[in-house]
Amino acid sequence: MVSDIFEKYKSDMRDCYKSIGVKRGENLYITGNISKLGRLRVPKNEKLRGLYEALREIISNKGSVFSPAASMNLCNTDIPFNLKETPSHEMGPLAEYLRLLPDAYRSLHPFWSISGSGPNAKLLQTVSKHAYGIGSPWSILLDLNARQINFGLHPSKAVTLIHHIETLVGVPYRYNKEFLHLIDDGKESIKRNFYLSVFYLNSDIQKRVKLNEHFFEALDKEGLLFETEHESGLKIWSFLMQDFYNVALPFFIDDIYTYLEQPPKKRPFSL
Repeated sequence: MVSDIFEKYKSDMRDCYKSIGVKRGENLYITGNISKLGRLRVPKNEKLRGLYEALREIISNKGSVFSPAASMNLCNTDIPFNLKETPSHEMGPLAEYLRLLPDAYRSLHPFWSISGSGPNAKLLQTVSKHAYGIGSPWSILLDLNARQINFGLHPSKAVTLIHHIETLVGVPYRYNKEFLHLIDDGKESIKRNFYLSVFYLNSDIQKRVKLNEHFFEALDKEGLLFETEHESGLKIWSFLMQDFYNVALPFFIDDIYTYLEQPPKKRPFSL
C-alpha cells in the first residue's frame, strides 16, 4: 500500500515536470519550499527521494541537478567551512537532501556554495573565489543553459541569479567585499580569501517591494515562464536561466537601479 502511494506520487511528479518543459539530458537548478507536500501520506525522506527520482527518470544519467548549499550564517564568524560537513543554512530539506547525495559535488565558497550531481557537477570543482560573476557557479549554469525549477515559492522571491547579473553589470550600490575565512579540508584549517557582492552601508538602499516581479512579468509575457500544480497544492515553476538573463539584462541597461524601489539618495559610492 505504501509503495503504491509512493509510486503514484512519483508518477504525478514526473507529469508535473514534463508539463513545465523538463527534458532528457537537461541541467537543472532546483530550489524552493516543498512544505505543501506535508499533506501527502508519504514519509518525509521518501517525498524527497521521489521528487528527485522523478526528475532523474526524465533527464536520465546524462542530465545534472544543482541546488543551493549556501551557509551565510558563517559570514563574519570564526567557524571553519568544510565542503562535505558544513550543512546548508535555511535552504530547506530538499537542498540538504541533494547536498548529501553520494555522488554530489560542492563549489568551494564558505558563504554561497552550490551542490550538484550528474556528469556536469564536476565543473563545481573549478570555480572562482567570488560567489557571483565570471567563473562562478552561476556562470557555469548559464553556460550549461540550465533550467531553474522553483517549488512552492514564486521565482521572483527566489532567484539568486539576479545577484550574478548585478555583479556582471557592475551596479553602483554593491561592492566586492573580501573575506578571509577558515577552510577545513579534514586535515587542517587554512584561512583563504573569498569575495561577495554586498550592499554599501550608510545608504538608503531599498529593494523593490515587488521584488523581481517586473522581470518575471516580462519573462511570462514572452512565454518563457512555465507553471504547474501538484495535487498536494504545491506549485512548481520553471524557466531557462539564460532566458531570464536575456530578459533582465536590458532592464539594467535602461536603469541600473532597476532592482531597487528607487535610486538611493544617500550614495557613499558617489563621492
